[in-house]
Amino acid sequence: MSASRVHARRGMAAVVTALAVIATGVIADRAAATPAPLEESSSVAGTVAAPLADTVWLCRPGTPANPCNQDAVGSPQRGAAGAEFTARYLGSGADVTLDAINVTSTPTHESFPRPAAPAVDCFSVYPTVDLTPNPVLQIGSLPPQPQDTHLAVTLTQVGRFASTCRLFVPVYRQAPLLSLVGGVLTGTDADYTTGAMDVAGAWADYWENDNIDPVTGQRRGVVLLGHSQGTADLVTLLQEEFDAGSAPREQLIAAYLLGGDVQVADGTGPADHETIPGMPVCTRTSAAASMPTGCLVGYSSYAMAGGSAPAADAEFGRSVDAAHRILCVNPAALIAGVAAGAATPLDAYLPTNRLLEGTVVLPNGHLSVVLSGFALENRPAGFVRREATLTGQCRTQTDAAGTASWLQVDGGGSLFPAGSSTSTLGLHVVDYNVALGDLVELAGLQSAQWTADR
Repeated sequence: MSASRVHARRGMAAVVTALAVIATGVIADRAAATPAPLEESSSVAGTVAAPLADTVWLCRPGTPANPCNQDAVGSPQRGAAGAEFTARYLGSGADVTLDAINVTSTPTHESFPRPAAPAVDCFSVYPTVDLTPNPVLQIGSLPPQPQDTHLAVTLTQVGRFASTCRLFVPVYRQAPLLSLVGGVLTGTDADYTTGAMDVAGAWADYWENDNIDPVTGQRRGVVLLGHSQGTADLVTLLQEEFDAGSAPREQLIAAYLLGGDVQVADGTGPADHETIPGMPVCTRTSAAASMPTGCLVGYSSYAMAGGSAPAADAEFGRSVDAAHRILCVNPAALIAGVAAGAATPLDAYLPTNRLLEGTVVLPNGHLSVVLSGFALENRPAGFVRREATLTGQCRTQTDAAGTASWLQVDGGGSLFPAGSSTSTLGLHVVDYNVALGDLVELAGLQSAQWTADR
């Protein structure tokens, strides 16, 4: 299904409203398509983008003024021992905390665990947040510029992984919102291959220069973290660089591919339409079983009412190929060692307006477009933690439109914008946050298992 077709079906009357919620909603069907050669890609009609001369890093451990605040070994780059761990915005230079207020019972301040030379890495690709092309002319090897929106969405989704891994986050020439809206107006598809090329280049840079441990001299394990367009670009990378038996595959702890239509076999027929052939889904049969590694975690979250499935025109979670479904792994169920379809409490971390440098005029700060409709809390911390407010379970339902597979989230109530239960995007913009505590814990457990196995 093409991006233009999906967005066009909402109709022009819905475009303005959709802008607020599709900023991270690039259709991931492109991930299953054959990518353009990574040597060059068509970015704008009549122009050609070339590989970047150098990777543009948003966060790279050990670089001067790393906004993610990790030195070469992943420990805090700034701040005295025992001090609050903070990230630093590019524009204002202001420090922002990753601490949380736990509101499960009596509100309690929880300090973010300061990184202490974590033994593994995370390579993270953020979703769509560029409203216009970055750079404006995506020709040749003109590089993109790091923006506070990139950092804001990175901190919101994966900043808390810094306690578990060194965070590597490239800036890439993504397909911006403007191109998606242009697709509605012209009936054409946006081109996503330039971003995939940049991500592949950043991975090659990381693999050659950073994956070797600075202390042991050995290659390090790595967790891939993606969302939406970021997931689509990581899928392309997995298809091209992570074949069974390859060196990168040996170092893969897991790939977290959220908010994208990653298709897997459902066990009832051939796996001929798998998005990433041969890569297993993370499963665990009991709490006593070993934690799986080298596998896929992912889901698209919805808060469907009354036992219904996402609509036939839902943008995520729908497969039309027989014997296949869209990837759904509930991280909380995987940790507990129960079936993905079991209802389990989710450890949710929702961002505050302080994390995003919110103001009176723009309370959701740098992500005002992405999180339009969300009433972020004003708390003296970066996140509000709700340990068991939400429950989640992977559901699969087959109907005339195909097979829907999604993470059903219940208990949100007023936490989510009105209409979330009927939106074709569901809870897409908070896919990470509804189970962020579980995802970080899972990454730690899988990293420990991967290390122990070696």
